[in-house]
Amino acid sequence: MNKIQVYGKSTCRTTQKVLEWFNEHNLEIEQIDIISSPPSLEFLQKHVNSDNIKGFLNSRSKVYREKGFGKELPSKTVLLKTMLVDPNLIKRPIVVSIKGVSFGFDENYLSNLK
Repeated sequence: MNKIQVYGKSTCRTTQKVLEWFNEHNLEIEQIDIISSPPSLEFLQKHVNSDNIKGFLNSRSKVYREKGFGKELPSKTVLLKTMLVDPNLIKRPIVVSIKGVSFGFDENYLSNLK
């Protein structure tokens, strides 16, 4: 995989910010709608770190608030399955390249892609 993939949502401001960054740096990407084509369970199992699982969650999502994930988190297995049922729970965007994977806007990670 040489092309950079960006899983995001068109209405997400952070996704828009990352897309603008790629455009400003003339880097070609493959945009993937995270709602209609979420990452696979295997992908999430590999890249979501159990030690900092909150860092992979969108705390502004409805399911995050409704399920009280701000107070107490279920197991990683339950969270990953919930992410697949409601991809809005996944922190956006996810940037995938040969240099690794990043969740959210990480300028250090992005700078290494130039």
